[in-house]
Amino acid sequence: MGIFIEDLLHFGNLIDNEVGIELSPAEFKKAFPSLEFSFSDSLVIIRGKKKILFFPKSYEVRAKEESSKVYNDRKDELTDFGVYLRLISSGDLDELLKDERIKREGEYLRLSVLDALKNSEVYNKIPRQIRPKLKLTRYKVKKGNMTLYLTVVK
Repeated sequence: MGIFIEDLLHFGNLIDNEVGIELSPAEFKKAFPSLEFSFSDSLVIIRGKKKILFFPKSYEVRAKEESSKVYNDRKDELTDFGVYLRLISSGDLDELLKDERIKREGEYLRLSVLDALKNSEVYNKIPRQIRPKLKLTRYKVKKGNMTLYLTVVK
């Protein structure tokens, strides 16, 4: 289900409702080309490669879902939003943190999901007038995807 232009006419109806948008590992791959994401029940596995001398070495970071821990950065309009994942294993976290959209905050990994959302087909169906007013309320990691629950703010 998506947000359509007809909903602009009934803008008030969107304010208190959540819309779930599923994101696949392919959409995350487009946003983070050097990383691979895989999702299973409440578990996110992020894999990458780094070079040691001339040889590539794989690393893996595992994190657990914390469905209500999300962030929404905005200055008048939406600038970024994402999820917090509880770190389980931190293979080579320093390599992963080279991407500015991924940060470590204590025992959590702060992962921006806005770019992955922008790569989805559903995002293109959301009217341009509503996009800056989106707010991430929670998320759910299931086998094969991550579902973002969005609402619209005034």
